[in-house]
Amino acid sequence: MMSIRNSVRENPLVHLVLTTEDYVQAMTVDGRAWVAEVAGEVVGFSCGRLVQGDIWALFLRRAHEGKGIGRALMEIVEGWMFEEGVEEIWLVTAPGTRAERLYQRRGWVQQQMKESGEAEYRLARPPASR
Repeated sequence: MMSIRNSVRENPLVHLVLTTEDYVQAMTVDGRAWVAEVAGEVVGFSCGRLVQGDIWALFLRRAHEGKGIGRALMEIVEGWMFEEGVEEIWLVTAPGTRAERLYQRRGWVQQQMKESGEAEYRLARPPASR
């Protein structure tokens, strides 16, 4: 997963170095993660953190972009977080990216631009799942 995260074209890590411990904390203590596999190879992953109420990660290998894998991973992590009682999920992403367009298509609403230049998005729990 770290190799996928570190190889992305959009939303690269700029001022932050994530350690193995950061991944373990996010994916097992603060939240839960899912991977997508193709022919036994991990090609993408997502992670939602209940403690923070955020989508911590959604990343794919370049060769697997545009195939619906990101959408499927988002559907899973959003559904899990709402089932666990999160009322509103948030995330940040770079503006003008494929990821931003995915979030907008899924109903995420931009809230503000962060000082970092990233856009903050939020998604409210659907009334039917309350």
